[in-house]
Amino acid sequence: MKPNQISRSKNQKGTFTLISGLLLIVLILFILPGTAQTSAKPPGTMQVGLARVDITPETSIRLAGYAARSKGESEGVLQKLEAKALAFGSDAQRPSILITVDLVGIPGHITTKLAEKLSAKLGIDPAQLVICASHTHSGPEVGNLLNILQYRGATAYSDSLLELGQLKHIAQYIDHLSMKLEELSQAALKDRKPALVSWIQGQALFAKNRRAQGGPEDVALPIMRIASPDGKLRAILVNYACHGTTLPGDVNHLHGDWMGETQKQIETRYPGVLALVAIGAGGDSNPQPRGKMEHVEMHAREITDQVEKLLTSSQWQALASPPAGRMKWVNLPFAKVPTIADLIQQTGDKTVKGYYARLALDRIARGQAVPADLKYPVQVWDFGGDMLMINLAGEVVVDYSIRLKEEIGAEHVWLNAYSNDVPCYIPSKRILQEGGYEADLSMYYYDKPSPFSEAVEDLIISAVHDLLPNAFKNVRVSNNSPVVLKADPGKTIELRAELARSTGPEIKYMPEWRAFGWFTELEQVEWELSLKKGGTYEVYLDWSVSDEEAGKPYVFESGNQRINGIVGKTGSWFTYKYEKIGTIKLAAGKSGLVFKAGADSPKGALLDLRSMKLVPVK
Repeated sequence: MKPNQISRSKNQKGTFTLISGLLLIVLILFILPGTAQTSAKPPGTMQVGLARVDITPETSIRLAGYAARSKGESEGVLQKLEAKALAFGSDAQRPSILITVDLVGIPGHITTKLAEKLSAKLGIDPAQLVICASHTHSGPEVGNLLNILQYRGATAYSDSLLELGQLKHIAQYIDHLSMKLEELSQAALKDRKPALVSWIQGQALFAKNRRAQGGPEDVALPIMRIASPDGKLRAILVNYACHGTTLPGDVNHLHGDWMGETQKQIETRYPGVLALVAIGAGGDSNPQPRGKMEHVEMHAREITDQVEKLLTSSQWQALASPPAGRMKWVNLPFAKVPTIADLIQQTGDKTVKGYYARLALDRIARGQAVPADLKYPVQVWDFGGDMLMINLAGEVVVDYSIRLKEEIGAEHVWLNAYSNDVPCYIPSKRILQEGGYEADLSMYYYDKPSPFSEAVEDLIISAVHDLLPNAFKNVRVSNNSPVVLKADPGKTIELRAELARSTGPEIKYMPEWRAFGWFTELEQVEWELSLKKGGTYEVYLDWSVSDEEAGKPYVFESGNQRINGIVGKTGSWFTYKYEKIGTIKLAAGKSGLVFKAGADSPKGALLDLRSMKLVPVK
C-alpha cells in the first residue's frame, strides 16, 4: 500500500489498462526449490570507473527553465554545477558510460557529437552512452528553451535576437560543455577497476502531481551502489521522478536545486564518495513544499536519509554484468502541421503560441519546412537480466512509468527521463486528451508546431518492448486468479499473490509488483492447497512496508495451526524482504491458508504481500 504512487493515488482505486494481448498464465504445480526474488546471487565484480568535472559557467549567463525570470544574466553562483560519469565494463565487454549533468536538459546534438567522438576514438557504441540531465531550473541555457529567453511579459515576446553578449556566452558555454563531457568520459574509462555493483529501491514523498491534487506520482527511489571488492563505498546513483523547481524563478543565481543539494549532502555524509542524481518520469510532478532554500535542503535530506537507511539493508540486488545497450529512433507525429495560412492567423495570438508562428514563418521564408514529427531516441540498458534501465528523452510524464512497470515489472525497471535529449514534454494519451500545459502550451516554448498525436504513447512503449532482452519478456498477469495449488511430498510450495483469493474493501493486486497492496487490518488473502501427504513446513514471507507503518501484528493460519508475528521493517514500500516467520504442520488433503492482520491490529496499512513459501522440514 504505497501512498500516492505509481499505478494509483490515494483517491484512485482503479488500475491502468495493460496493452492488449497479455495472456493469463497460471501454473498449478509449484515445486521450485528457489527463485531469483528470494535468493540473492553470489556477488560478482565488474569494471567501473568514476569521474567528475565542474561545468559551472565561467561568466554570467542567461538561466533556463522559467519564462518569467529576469531578462538579465545570472547574478552569481549559489552552488557549483557538475557533470559526473560512471563507466561500466572492460574493453572486451563493450564499455558503457552514464553521465549526469546539472542542467535543465541536454541538447540532442551534444549527445550525438559526443557519441560520434567516442565511437571514432575509442570504439564506444552510441547505444552504450547515456547523458541524464537533472532538470534544474537554476542552470544555464544550453539551447533547449531559447524561446523562453525571448519572453518580455505575460503577452509580449521580442522578435529580435538576444543581446549579443548573451548569445556569445550561451554559444561559448555549449562549446566548452562539449569538450568537458568528452574529457569526463575518457577520465571515467581510465579510472576503471573491479567493483561490486548492486541496486535497491526506496521511496521519497515530496513529489506531488501538479496537474491534479491526489493525481498519480512515482515516488520510488531506485539507488545504485558502487563499492570496491572489499566493500568500501565508491559511488551512489539515485533516481527520483520530480521537477527541479524547488527554487523559484526570482532566484537568478546558479544552483543545482534539490538534485544538486542531494549530491552535496550524500558526499558530505560519505566523504570520498561520488554522488549522482538522475530524474525519472516526473514531467508532471513538482516538489512540495517549494520556494525557499530550506525546502531544497529538506528534500535533499529526505533522500539522503533514505540512502543512509538502505545502505545497511540486506535487500540489495547484485548486478554482476555491465549493461548492454540497445537504441532505437522513432518518429513521433505532431497532431497538426500548420499551413502558412494557419501560421499567419496564429501570429495574432499574444502568447508564446503567436511567437512560435512568427518564428516558423521566418524559417519558411528561408526555405525550411515545418516538421511533421519528432525524431525521438529510446534506449535500454540490460544489466545481465537483473535490472533494466530505460532511458527516455524529454520531460516524460508519470503514465509512462506506470505502464512500463506494470508491463515489465517494477522489481526490474529503472527509468531515466531527460536522457540524451530534452526536445519537449512527452505527454501520455491521457494527458493529451485532458489538455493543459504539458500537452499544449509547453510545445511552443520548445519550438514545436503543435501538440503531439495521441499515438505517441503507444509508439514509445512499443519501441521499448522491441528493445527488450528475452529476460524481460515474460508475460505478467494483470489480475490475481485463485487456483488450487498441488505439490508432491517433500517439495517446496510457493504461494504467489496472483494465485490467492483476496477479500476486503481496499486490497488490490498490483501487477507491477506481483503483490497485494492496500492491505489493511480489514483485508486477508487465502490460498487453497491440496497435499497428497501431510508434513511440517518452514514458512517464509516476502513483503514490503514503510518503516512508519511497520510493527502491526499478523496471523498466518491453516485450521488450528497458526503463526503469529509482527510486520518487520523493510525500508520502504519499494523494498521487499524475504524472511522465515515460523513453522506450521499441514495435514493431507485440501486446506486453506490465510494471511491477515492480527487481533486488535491498529488501523492503516499492514504490508504489501508478494508471496509466501513453504519449505518442507526434512
